[in-house]
Amino acid sequence: MGRPLRTRIDFAKTISWYDFFYNQLVSLGRYKNDYDMEKFFYGYQKDHKVQSLFKKYKFGLSTPQKYQIINVESKCIGSSQIINHPLWKILKYQIFDEDLILLELATLPHYIVEFISSNGRIKDFDKSCLEHIASYGSLDSLCTLYLLHHWGVTINSTALSNDCCSLLINSLELLLKRNPHFHRSHVFLFDELCDQIFLMELKGYSRPLKIKLNWREYRRKNWSSEVKEISTKAEADFRIHPKLQDFIPSTDPNLVELYKKLFV
Repeated sequence: MGRPLRTRIDFAKTISWYDFFYNQLVSLGRYKNDYDMEKFFYGYQKDHKVQSLFKKYKFGLSTPQKYQIINVESKCIGSSQIINHPLWKILKYQIFDEDLILLELATLPHYIVEFISSNGRIKDFDKSCLEHIASYGSLDSLCTLYLLHHWGVTINSTALSNDCCSLLINSLELLLKRNPHFHRSHVFLFDELCDQIFLMELKGYSRPLKIKLNWREYRRKNWSSEVKEISTKAEADFRIHPKLQDFIPSTDPNLVELYKKLFV
């Protein structure tokens, strides 16, 4: 049996992990490139497979094994929390069952869930609580709003699911502003997220209409020039990468050629 095909989530979590520890260690001033980083973790290696590991991690082409995650964590505290965050599993396996959603919410940090639960049970809360959660601009807040969105769907609360969906899409730029390690990986993360969230519109007695949101439109219309440039540059790089381009939604062929002229 061959290895399972990689998904957008596999790319997103590995790239986020790589960029987190790379940025942290480069900021110390001793590391300037991928080769320096490989020497730091593995010493001088003659084995080409070991030498190429970090190049694969950089673009999410390989998932690090547990001992490698532990090794990196020993030199860059906090990196394991990125790659082991529950959001990746939740998105990948699409946990939409009400009881499972509540169990996952209970595992998130207290500073987040204290607004919506007490003693392991959901308490009364309103939109201001959701807005406060969104204001953190973190992976934890993103995960919480995602779970509450789907919890709203399961309990038939259109107001809750729609409010969470709107706050999610409007907090994506904040996530990038506060977390540089998502400056590249967000392209995969946001595509996956927007495939799984939606606004619901009720029309008479008909089945609710699910309205999908396009984060690129929000980027184009609402994001600051600085964050927009970071995002479009990352997306352009992935569009021309031979092993990643198929995971980016297709666009106008003329734009693809323009990306190549601008960034290659």
